[in-house]
Amino acid sequence: MDLQVALLLIGIIIIVTVALTALERARFSRRRLVPDPTRAKSPTAITHVRQGVAASTLDLHVAPTRLVQDRILKPDGDEVAVMEKTAEAVISETLNDFEQTALMPLDLSLSLNDPEAELDGQGVRQNMPDENIDLVITLPGKGPVPRDLALGVYKQNEYLLEKPRSIYGLGYRTGLWSSLERDPEHAQYRSLALAIQLVDSQGPIAEPEINTFSQMALKLADTLQRPTKFSMQFEEAVVRAGELDEFCETNDVLASLNIEAIGPTGFSGRAIDQVARHFGLQFGAMNIYHKKNDQAIGCRHLFSLANLYQPGEFNIDKLDRFRTQGLSLFMNVPCAYQPVRVFDDLVATARGLCKMLEGRIHDNEHRPLSDAGLLVIRTQIERISAEMTNRGIVPGSATAMRLFG
Repeated sequence: MDLQVALLLIGIIIIVTVALTALERARFSRRRLVPDPTRAKSPTAITHVRQGVAASTLDLHVAPTRLVQDRILKPDGDEVAVMEKTAEAVISETLNDFEQTALMPLDLSLSLNDPEAELDGQGVRQNMPDENIDLVITLPGKGPVPRDLALGVYKQNEYLLEKPRSIYGLGYRTGLWSSLERDPEHAQYRSLALAIQLVDSQGPIAEPEINTFSQMALKLADTLQRPTKFSMQFEEAVVRAGELDEFCETNDVLASLNIEAIGPTGFSGRAIDQVARHFGLQFGAMNIYHKKNDQAIGCRHLFSLANLYQPGEFNIDKLDRFRTQGLSLFMNVPCAYQPVRVFDDLVATARGLCKMLEGRIHDNEHRPLSDAGLLVIRTQIERISAEMTNRGIVPGSATAMRLFG
């Protein structure tokens, strides 16, 4: 690579990193003690029940239950107008695009990383609590606070909590936020922050757990002789947790297309394998095929291909003797980075599979799926993407992955 081009690229990455750092500091320092009265609830064409386990662990197409079916977008749902993205949301989405570019693997061997900040292979991106989905208690100060002292108090008490929780520190020398549990033993901090997630797959946080969390923070503050600052009052935390749970109920959905064989002999295992690989799908987890995500953010797989019928999976060692009458392509909408583009790719792949395997696209009720039906699903995904972005939770972002992954 030409030296001038390399230097220009490094400069762009540094500028983007500075912008992201400034944005994260602004978000973390901003306190919202009153719920936003302008945050309107949008209509939805989907009804479903959230799962009791993370979506990423579900074998979605091994004898799909009614519970899972209720999470799948319907092609005949009520027509929904696509929500306009706010100016702040567009900026947030653009910064996520910059972040994606900055986090792409690039080994320049410049040894710029401070050894105190162990950043888990994610470049110089900071690891911070997120007030969109966390209750945060900050312990400000000038430091230095040894990692093991703070982490010891945290570990003695955090087992009493059920919701996902973390402890973060502002590096004494680096000025970057990072997770104490991932940092090296010699790390030191100026300020600390405790965070607990307001909602997970089991539902919203309850007031008793908020009290337990605050008691842990007060014990740490007493040990370090530090003041505490709460990102919101207890009452607001309970209200916001309920609102966030409703938001997750609405948007925790899948997009799924079925490919059913035209002929009575169905699809052979060897043909499925060859055509799947032709369209960039690889055999992997859960013994099904996946389209890998080559971006730095978003879920590991853009979408997946499973057997529509029992047992739902493929035996890679017995493909020559395998046949099925149907296949299913599916994606996790809120965990997909730029989900509308991913859905377009999924549809193009489905059409390609149909052409090469001699099949037809059907919905989950085994009805032929027309272009109009596909457009209905695509419009719903646009609405979900806009609503999530307007709330500050960009699809495929780290925040979205914590809520829906």
